[in-house]
Amino acid sequence: MLFYLISAPVPWGTCGAHEIKIHQKCTLTTKLDSLILLLFFIVCFCGLFIEYFLLSADIEPVFITGTKFIESEGKVRPAWGDQHILVNVCNKIGVEAPISVKTQMFLTEQEKLYGRFFSKKQIAITGAGWQKYKTIPFDTLQDVVNQLKEKYSFVQIGHPNDPLLEGVLDMRQEGGLRKTAAILHNSDALLCGIGGMMHMARAVNCRAVVGFTYAEPLRLENYICNINVFARGQVCKLCGENNEFPYLVHCTHNFSCVRGICAQDLCNALELQLEKQGQDLETEVVTANPMPAVGIEDYIKRFSKIPDKN
Repeated sequence: MLFYLISAPVPWGTCGAHEIKIHQKCTLTTKLDSLILLLFFIVCFCGLFIEYFLLSADIEPVFITGTKFIESEGKVRPAWGDQHILVNVCNKIGVEAPISVKTQMFLTEQEKLYGRFFSKKQIAITGAGWQKYKTIPFDTLQDVVNQLKEKYSFVQIGHPNDPLLEGVLDMRQEGGLRKTAAILHNSDALLCGIGGMMHMARAVNCRAVVGFTYAEPLRLENYICNINVFARGQVCKLCGENNEFPYLVHCTHNFSCVRGICAQDLCNALELQLEKQGQDLETEVVTANPMPAVGIEDYIKRFSKIPDKN
C-alpha cells in the first residue's frame, strides 16, 4: 500500500526552503536536513510494516475518493460526484443509515477558551487559497474589510504566506489547525472561499459566507447553514458542469468562475449571517445510496494500472 502511495503521480509543493518532488518513478529531490530525511525513511519503514501486516491478515486496501470517474476523449478522468463530498465518501464506504451533512471536530474545554479577541462581533477571514479557481480576489476581500471594519472586528486566519489584509488582526497559522479551529469556534462568522476552512467552520459550529466558485457544483460542498455568494455576469461554468476538471486544465477564462464575486454581496451576506447569532446551525439529512468500493478499482480507473513496486 505504501508503494502505491509513493509511486502515484502527485503534485509537488514547497514549504519554505524545503522541497520534495514525488513522481511516478519515485524520484525524490530534496533540500531537507538529515534529521527530516531520517524521519522520512522511518515513515517508509513503518508503511512497509503496515502493508505486510494488512496483507498477512488478508486485509486488502480500499481506495476511497469523493470524486467519480468518467470517460472523456478516450481517457478516464475524475469528475465531480453526484452528492455532497461527505455523502459520496459514505456511499463508497457502504453506509446505509441517513447521513447528516456536517463535519465534526471536538475541541477541549481548555481549547475553547482561546480565540476570542474582541468585544465587538468577530469575523474570521481568509486571504487566499491554494487553487486560483477557489480564491476570492484580494482586492475584493480588502473592500469588505474596509466597508465593515468600523462595525465589526476581523481576524485573518490561514497560511502564513497568504497576503495580509489591512485592518485585521493577523492570526495566520497561529498555533496550527486546532488553534485555528478555536478561533472559528469563538468567531461570529467566517468569510472564505471554498476549501478546508469552510469545512472546519462547520465542524465547530461557525456560520460562514462562502465565495463559491462555479468551477465546482454547489451540491458538492454546500452546507445549508452557510450563505453562498457567486460571481456576477458572464462566467465560465465548464468545470462545475463536469465538461472539464479544474485540476487537469489550464484556465483560459481568467477564472471568471470566482473573480466576478462582488464585495457588496459578501457584505450583505455577512450581515444576514450575523443576525442569526445564537441560533442553532441548520443541518441537512440525506438518504444514503451505498455503493461500497471493494478494492482499488477507482485507482485503476484513474491511473490505468497499479504502479510497479520495483
